[in-house]
Amino acid sequence: MKNQYLILICFLFLSSTIYSQEIKNETNEIRKNAISFNIAGTTPIIGITYERIVSDKISLEIGLGIPGIGVGMKVFPFGIREGKLMFHTGITATYVKSKDIWSGKDVTGVIAYLPLGMSYFGKYGFNFGIDVGPAAGMYDETKFGPYGNLKVGYRF
Repeated sequence: MKNQYLILICFLFLSSTIYSQEIKNETNEIRKNAISFNIAGTTPIIGITYERIVSDKISLEIGLGIPGIGVGMKVFPFGIREGKLMFHTGITATYVKSKDIWSGKDVTGVIAYLPLGMSYFGKYGFNFGIDVGPAAGMYDETKFGPYGNLKVGYRF
């Protein structure tokens, strides 16, 4: 009689293990990588961004553009979903080296930005994001103001 219970318990355990492997985590089904054309955000004026989903609520990105390079993290508090418009927030830091358009002098510094926006990851790879938020430009002196980001790309 004990052997029958042991066999039943083993059977139930193994069948639940097999079934759980068939159910995929929602993030595993989403295309985790993206290449996007950016205006502002991690690319100070215009550039290209690579983004990677690292969990079901967080993505990391790196951007290269004119006139600098940046990194960022986006947090999706309600989870990352394909085919749905999602709220996101996060933090972005961009290193800038250029000429000031007003004075003509060389400018080197960092823009720190707290985005609040919306993202859309399409089922066939379309990628879109838009956000705005407060930023601090740290050059010769720290200046505060609004900043934004517009991103269109492809997920793979």
